[in-house]
Amino acid sequence: MLTADVSRVESGVTSTQVWFGPEDRPLWGWVSRPSDGTARGGVVLCPPVGEEGRAAHRTFRRLAEALAGRGLVALRFDYDGTGDSAGLQDEPDRVEAWLASIEAARQHLLDLGVPAEPGVAAVGMRLGATLAGVHAAAGEEPAFSSLVLWDPCVSGRTFLREGEALFGFGENADSAEGLEEGWRHTPGFQYDTATASGLRRVDLGKLPATRPLAERTLLLTRVDRPVAPALSTRMQAEGERLETGAADGQGQLLDVPPELSVVPEAPLRRVVEFVADGFADQAPVPVKAPEERAVVIGSEADGGSPVRERVARSGPARIVGIVDEPLDLAERSAHGPVPWVVLVNVAAEHHIGPGRRWVEWARRWAAQGYRVVRIDQSGVGDSPTPPGQADDRAFAPEWIDDMRHLVTELRADGARVGIVGLCSGSYSALEVAMWEHVDAVFAINPRLTLYPAAKGTAVYTDRRRAAALPVAPIARLARHRRILAGGIWRIYREFALWHAPLLILWRVLRRGTAVEVIACHDDAQHFTEVYALRPLFWWMRRTGRFGFTDDDAIDHSLLSRRAQLLGYERATAFLSRQLPLTSPPRSSNPTARKA
Repeated sequence: MLTADVSRVESGVTSTQVWFGPEDRPLWGWVSRPSDGTARGGVVLCPPVGEEGRAAHRTFRRLAEALAGRGLVALRFDYDGTGDSAGLQDEPDRVEAWLASIEAARQHLLDLGVPAEPGVAAVGMRLGATLAGVHAAAGEEPAFSSLVLWDPCVSGRTFLREGEALFGFGENADSAEGLEEGWRHTPGFQYDTATASGLRRVDLGKLPATRPLAERTLLLTRVDRPVAPALSTRMQAEGERLETGAADGQGQLLDVPPELSVVPEAPLRRVVEFVADGFADQAPVPVKAPEERAVVIGSEADGGSPVRERVARSGPARIVGIVDEPLDLAERSAHGPVPWVVLVNVAAEHHIGPGRRWVEWARRWAAQGYRVVRIDQSGVGDSPTPPGQADDRAFAPEWIDDMRHLVTELRADGARVGIVGLCSGSYSALEVAMWEHVDAVFAINPRLTLYPAAKGTAVYTDRRRAAALPVAPIARLARHRRILAGGIWRIYREFALWHAPLLILWRVLRRGTAVEVIACHDDAQHFTEVYALRPLFWWMRRTGRFGFTDDDAIDHSLLSRRAQLLGYERATAFLSRQLPLTSPPRSSNPTARKA
């Protein structure tokens, strides 16, 4: 069964998942603290927003654990309506809610026993740095004793413009005509007019020069980009309170897809040293252990249709899962085991999904009556990395056992299990369906030809049952000439039919799993272009348990709003057909209660 003990102890540091802030809109966080129960101070970690936040997740986890290793309590958290916190990203007053989240995080550290003198420090990156700076200067006295502005956006306007440019040059560049009006589109995340207006008022360059940001401030800027004159002028007003440095490695962290992000080691060490030095003269004091608990959280705007949410661990590897359940679970269980839906993390990204949609989908499905768990497989997100292995390895061999243990645990009470995945998550879903009984798989843009897991790679294993692994010469060519290798491989499998990805779907279907695939044309063609298998494809669709849609409204990474909404609509319809609920949907309850 899924276990509730979620704290992690490693190298003298204990990390615990916490809920804090308003009871009716709880905020999600992880507290990392020295395992001896004492600390010299506390640090609030303000992450980037949007796709940059997904890319920086590992960096902020490493930062929190490193600070705890220096005798501090570090709280990394998600702002209201982002990540795993309560709320939706398109609710009103987003900027005010994000600033209030920073204050709630600071207050939570004080509630744990962090000394009020010299006070709490803060580290922010990108828009998180902008928000931290604005909050620091909002009161009569600085909110933080030390402040780190790590590659800050000079303003919310800059943040939006850069995000829109990336979206326009990305894989959605040819689908601008499908964008909804009234939204500012960035990769994976969209902001309504009100939020865009609020962001325009967030500007580090316009903060009063007469009010210091903190007793000590560290500004790290990129050497490959000019520093905005307004930011430079404002920071000069800090005088001797200011230290500066280079934000090396930001390109490898933020200018690549999140699954390829690399932790910037040198700036991380500089930040840890700077923050720790601010508490060097403080004696350790006892701090409270954070409370591990479940919460009741809204699945709709303003806390409507609440569900119960908790954190659990699965299997010997103790991977992290976030469970959402209907409030009337006991009543529903009287009609039989309530079905489970699993949302799998994508590649080396953590469990919130593209544009945070896994969080929103999970809560809505739980409000309809399902039990839902969104997971981080081994080495990814908030789950442990196996000893001797590197972090963030996509298609790690350990994922096979992670998924097998998870499905076995979920089926322990006889419940039906469905799995929803995108790209690598679809592979994990189909892989476990070849080992254990899975009732239904909804696969978005599945890629089963695994060049990254071919023979000779670090994650190769001959245990895979749902992967088409290119032969060695093709895999070697793909390291330097991916497009050429792909073309040769596609021609080769017209004759070597046993390598065709469609056969994997057929084998899963034969094992009793209902399968539906929705894919963009580039991903769909891998299943349809082997002419000798066209009759099999036709027969599979005739079974009534297999669906396949080739739709270019679905971009590969599910980063457009149109694709995200369509994905939810199709997945919900699929679940209602293949995992029908045996009891009537409960009525919406607009109130939220403590679990």
